[in-house]
Amino acid sequence: MKRALLTIAVGSPKYAECALGLGRSLKLIGDTTPRVVITDMPNFPWASSFDKVLEPVEPIDRTMLSKLSGLDRLDADQILFVDCDCLAFQRLDPIFEYCCGKGVCVQGEWITNGEWYGNVQDHLSKHNLKSLPQFNGGLIYYERTPKCVDMLQDCRSVGEEWPTLGFRYDRPMIPDEPCIALALAKKGLTCEGYAHVIPDQMDFTNTATGLIGKLELNILKNRCEYVCRRFGVRFVRPYIFHASRYINYRIYWKQLGLLEKLEQYESKHQFGYMSRWQRLERSINRRVLKLFFKKDI
Repeated sequence: MKRALLTIAVGSPKYAECALGLGRSLKLIGDTTPRVVITDMPNFPWASSFDKVLEPVEPIDRTMLSKLSGLDRLDADQILFVDCDCLAFQRLDPIFEYCCGKGVCVQGEWITNGEWYGNVQDHLSKHNLKSLPQFNGGLIYYERTPKCVDMLQDCRSVGEEWPTLGFRYDRPMIPDEPCIALALAKKGLTCEGYAHVIPDQMDFTNTATGLIGKLELNILKNRCEYVCRRFGVRFVRPYIFHASRYINYRIYWKQLGLLEKLEQYESKHQFGYMSRWQRLERSINRRVLKLFFKKDI
C-alpha cells in the first residue's frame, strides 16, 4: 500500500518554519515515507524536505478538518497526518503497520468526565453517549478502504453541524478533535475497520502536556524524553514530539535552527567530508597508536 505523510502550514510564516522542521527531522532519521505539505506559502524551500506541495482548497474555517482530505488529494492508500509543529525521533513504519486495517486512528483514551471542549458529562448527555475518545489531533491516520472512507465522511458531516454540537471553542476555525471524537463515539467502534483509538501509552505522539521536571529535547542526539502527567504520571519517549504549547519555548526553536544548519551543511559538503580538525585528530591518533601501542597502521 502506498503511504504518505501529510501536514498543513497556512497563515503565519512561523507555521511554514515549523513544517520545514518536521520534514527535516524525518529526513534526518532516514524515514522514507513520501512527505506532502498543504500550504499557502509556496516561496519557502519545501523541495529539500517535501515531495509534494499542495495549495489549500477549503475555506479557512475548515482548515483543521482538511487534515482528513489526504485520500481526495493524493494517490496514497495510507495517510498519516501530522501537525506541522512536530519533530520526529523514530521512523514511521511501525505506526503505519499498527494502524493498517483499523480505519481512522487517533491516540488517546476514552473519558466519561472532566473538561474537554466544555464539560464532558454535558457532551455525553446531549449526544446520548457513554464516553468520548479524548485525543490530540496532531496525529491522525486513515486509509483507502470503504469503511474508512465512510468514517471520514461521518467526521466531515459532524463538522457541518458544528454550531449545534455544544462544544466550547473560542476560535473561528472548526476544531477537528471534537468532530472526529463525536463521529467515532457514535459509529466508528461498532464495527471493525471503521476506527480505532490507539492507547495513549503507545506514545506514537506526545505533547508533554503536564510536564514534570525537564524536557529533554535534542535532535543532534535523537533524544526526546521526559516525565509528564497525562492520563497518569509516566515516562515518555515519543516517536513524534508535538510541540503544541512548547512552540512558544526557546528549546523547540533551537531544534529547528539546528535542523536548518544541518541542511545547509549537507548542501555545501560532499559525501564523507572530513574537516581539517578531524583530519588533524586522525593524524595525531594514528601517531599515538604507532608510538605507544605498536599498532602497524
